[in-house]
Amino acid sequence: MLAQSIVSVFAALFLCITGVLANANSYSPVALMLPSFSKECLYYDLKSNDDSLVISYQVLTGGNFEIDFEITAPDGRAIATETHKKYSDFLLKSFGLGEYSFCFSNNYGTALKKVEVTLELEKENLGANAAPEDAIANNAIEEIERNLNKITKMMNYLRAREWRNMYTVKSTESRLVWMSMLTMGLTVGISVIQAAIVQFLFKDRQKNYV
Repeated sequence: MLAQSIVSVFAALFLCITGVLANANSYSPVALMLPSFSKECLYYDLKSNDDSLVISYQVLTGGNFEIDFEITAPDGRAIATETHKKYSDFLLKSFGLGEYSFCFSNNYGTALKKVEVTLELEKENLGANAAPEDAIANNAIEEIERNLNKITKMMNYLRAREWRNMYTVKSTESRLVWMSMLTMGLTVGISVIQAAIVQFLFKDRQKNYV
């Protein structure tokens, strides 16, 4: 009996972990490209008052990496408004059933900005309706899920920093190239002007002998 119980617990643990990983991988980030002074929106239809939405975004490329963000309820109310933000996370409880809008605006600078957005339903508590004999497995699964979420957030943050640093490096390289070309042009121009001045000053003058 003990062996069967252990096997059943591990089987339940395996199935639940598989479900957690499948659920975690089912939400892929959405990439939005925001030209200067443009606005893009995502929409989600909330059908149950018991559901909660988790939305997070981060600016990967473009200028100062700052955008404006606004969440609008189905009745047209502005639930949340942020300005000059590079990244943020929201846990949205129900403000009424219907279609919610999540809008991003690029009002700063003239650079094209890439924004990565993740929108998903909040995961349910696996141990809420579990039988007592499954408490150990559920606790282990919840711990794994919390650690997985922490790792995912940390990886997203590091990836966003890598994107921003690479964008800064490429932008700096472009500026250095143009600065070098400008310096070379000025050098050549000054040399030509100096040669012309010397030629003009000594033109048609006779040699003097001592």
